[in-house]
Amino acid sequence: MDEDRAEDWRELCKKAANELDPAKLMALIAELTRALDERDKKRNSAQEKAEDEAPGERSLLRLLSGG
Repeated sequence: MDEDRAEDWRELCKKAANELDPAKLMALIAELTRALDERDKKRNSAQEKAEDEAPGERSLLRLLSGG
């Protein structure tokens, strides 16, 4: 995916909100969906990586919280 599209999902929302042509609106919605999916994948990947790097910290937090 193009990095500009991933970062520019807000602009895609603005365009979609103002688009009157149904075909263009559907294309914008499809592009917006791809951009948001890519953003979510990156966030989930970063979160999983952080969790993998600190398994001891999670265990310690569970012990401290009584879990």
